[in-house]
Amino acid sequence: MKKICIIEDDTGISNSLKLYLESSNFEVKLYASWTWAVDFIVNNNPHLAILDINLPWINGIEVCRILREQSKIPIIMLTARWWEHDRIEGLESWADDYVAKPFSPRELLARINVLLRRNYSDIEEEGKETITFQNIRIYTESWEVKKGEDMIAFTKNEYDILVKIANAKWNIVSRESLMKEVIWYDNYVYDRTIDTHIKNIRKKLWTGEYIITVRGKWYKIKI
Repeated sequence: MKKICIIEDDTGISNSLKLYLESSNFEVKLYASWTWAVDFIVNNNPHLAILDINLPWINGIEVCRILREQSKIPIIMLTARWWEHDRIEGLESWADDYVAKPFSPRELLARINVLLRRNYSDIEEEGKETITFQNIRIYTESWEVKKGEDMIAFTKNEYDILVKIANAKWNIVSRESLMKEVIWYDNYVYDRTIDTHIKNIRKKLWTGEYIITVRGKWYKIKI
């Protein structure tokens, strides 16, 4: 049974969501305090965290950054705000997905299942190879990335984007294909999600020279 940790100070939302997810065969742990939640996640390694952005004392974006220093758990952020800069800030803190309140429990469940499939499904046999370019090595079997001898931690979306662009070699990859095939969003025209993920990847690789932007709509690896 998959375990989900919900960090939400609104007990009405957290309790109703707990009941809904438990009816969908999940084990759910609730926390209103981020400190206890982080301790639980680090020590018990649940499969996914749902994190409210508007927590008391410290906002969810900061909590997400703290979690990312200690865990690779998939994170979905909840917020009552729906401004683009809020979504971008959430993604820059390395959350995997972003859902605005009021939300449909069915939609949230669908997003949870997508992240769980992508993070915990068995790796296909044809994926058991190493992708290399310059001094970067991508180990597709273990979902690890190395620059030289340094291991670099990526979120699942960042890793999948990097693999797709790297697999294209010298060919370009469109923002549209990344949105539809990696992020699984259809509204790619006005969404800056891919831009944010590319920015995070470049920052983690310590340079922007590895991924080239072509006319603002396409990307490719500099080989």
